[in-house]
Amino acid sequence: MKKTILKFSIACLASLILFSACSKDDDQATTADTSNFVVVSALITSPYSGYITSFGSTMPSGTISNVKGTSKQAQWLVGIRQFGKYIYRFHNASGERGITKYSVDATTQTFKEEGYIATDKSIFGSGQHVIVNETTGFYFDPALGLLKIQKFNPTTMQRTGEFDFTAKLQDATKEFVSLGQTMMMVKEGKLYANIHYGTTARKGYLDSKDGIIRLAVIDIATGNLDKTITFDTGNKIVQTGWFFENPMWDLGDDGHLYFCDMAGIGSGGSSLHRIKKGETEIDANWIVKMDDITKNGFFHNILVRNGKIYTRIPNEGIKPDFSNIGGEIWEYSTIDVNTKTVQKITGTPIVSFNGNANAIVEIDKQIYLMVENKTQKINGFFKVNGTTATQSFQVSEGGSICGFAKL
Repeated sequence: MKKTILKFSIACLASLILFSACSKDDDQATTADTSNFVVVSALITSPYSGYITSFGSTMPSGTISNVKGTSKQAQWLVGIRQFGKYIYRFHNASGERGITKYSVDATTQTFKEEGYIATDKSIFGSGQHVIVNETTGFYFDPALGLLKIQKFNPTTMQRTGEFDFTAKLQDATKEFVSLGQTMMMVKEGKLYANIHYGTTARKGYLDSKDGIIRLAVIDIATGNLDKTITFDTGNKIVQTGWFFENPMWDLGDDGHLYFCDMAGIGSGGSSLHRIKKGETEIDANWIVKMDDITKNGFFHNILVRNGKIYTRIPNEGIKPDFSNIGGEIWEYSTIDVNTKTVQKITGTPIVSFNGNANAIVEIDKQIYLMVENKTQKINGFFKVNGTTATQSFQVSEGGSICGFAKL
């Protein structure tokens, strides 16, 4: 009898151990890391052909090739935008304008095109967009109306409607008026879209008619135009945002919305502005002027964390013919939000303008800086630690570095 009880007890114990082991295996299976570190590189001449490559859940390190059998080849690859575990671009793989969405398989590290929304091919800024959540996004398609904001579902990649502000924003005294062509920002239930006054000849491309920043404040829930807000920079021209992947705005960890005005690019006047948390007006008491740092430079990158603005600042002014804009003149720096004191980030060389869309990225609460310096043969990303940075990885094949993300 005792032997029977002992055998039964051993059997139960074995079953318990086996069940426990299976449970652990199940837990490990359900908590497997499905993240993907993605590196982007491309040629810096048209048609900007390059590669988007997944390295799975392993953070790239050392010297890597960005050309793999699983890489996604694409044209007009000047950077990427990310929302959650997906990549969004302003062109499809063939280089046609529109919004393209890619997913990445965590196991095979292969890419799949999840959808493409074609937009007008003739006007710069076509396909400009912002994603609010999994079901709500907005974009600019001049073919459907210069003063209309198109709505789309970022999950299904289907157009879902539009907000038409033609009657409210059209101005017969202006040659060309557009809404959201170069900048769309989101904060606290409001969509902020730039209003641009330009020329019929250039159709919004670097043709600003005055130095006033104009933003339409749109209630996302109702689609109502709450108001138009303005800020007179005192310059002859403004250029809020850009036409491709570089958003040039950031919702800081302080809750304030920060954005860049490039102004005349080669003629000075560039500045940083903000809309404070809980407010819907451009802060009249806060501005950072590039000319106070480098005369005739311009801001084009911004990330705001822990009271610091991470950006790139040229060590010389941009020439009117833009002949030095692509040179190795850009220095990574921080600007204190309150004192506006500038601090250079040491450890990184001076970099070129290439790949500015993803020049400063945040991954797992760590800040990474894109560095391409042909003179020193550096082509990769550096990790920031305080006021210095050290190289995380170097790309040896696939073109110039132009993107890094964790999906």
